[in-house]
Amino acid sequence: MPATARHILVDTEDRCLQLKSEIEAGADFAEVAKRESSCPSGQEGGDLGTFHPGQMVPEFDQAVFTGEVNKLIGPVQTQFGFHLIEVTKRWDNPKAEPHQPKSLDQALETLRQDMNNATGQSQFYDLFLNTTFCVPTLDPKDLEGDMKLEEGQVLPLIIESEGNDYLMIFDSEERLKGWAGTETKWIGVPGHVIASTTMPPLHIAMNVGSEYSKQFLPDEIAWLREVVERCNQEAGEQQQAG
Repeated sequence: MPATARHILVDTEDRCLQLKSEIEAGADFAEVAKRESSCPSGQEGGDLGTFHPGQMVPEFDQAVFTGEVNKLIGPVQTQFGFHLIEVTKRWDNPKAEPHQPKSLDQALETLRQDMNNATGQSQFYDLFLNTTFCVPTLDPKDLEGDMKLEEGQVLPLIIESEGNDYLMIFDSEERLKGWAGTETKWIGVPGHVIASTTMPPLHIAMNVGSEYSKQFLPDEIAWLREVVERCNQEAGEQQQAG
């Protein structure tokens, strides 16, 4: 039973309450998210795309799947800080869920069977862009030299292999733990945000350690980034026309 939601992440409960009052007074949620949120999704107005129960940290997950739709929820405290959440849609009836492959795994398997099949390509990439991934983050203690993170800042884990740098992403916390072999800090990032913010020469490695792993090359990521930009532009034009 998936949901779509957006959120704003800040460091303190007081700041979270201030922003909540600002939005309730008429401020635009997306604009506040772009200005204030420390989550990468802030660049997309806080949009987290579509995700299922269990994909987010427990406190966030509970708020999304029990809270009222289209109402401000929060502050909700997690390991990352304090969240303001707005659930924009939730499919409580399984029969009403959007038509899509049962899972990203199934879509990838279909794509592998025929890489030139346009329908298979569309299904996989659409699902990828709308899946929220677990992106492991660096522990500040592991930073080399004098590099320090600003308050609220996180750095994704980048792995070097055979001369290429890979952004590691996993579609579930279970798969992340299976790869890392231990509990690992992570942040949830929608696929469309990953695609729009991953710049060459960085590669993407999805679900490493499972039979459904996939590498995304820079050219492939650039194409996905163009898709996201085109969709955002079309959405903006529709809003202006409306």
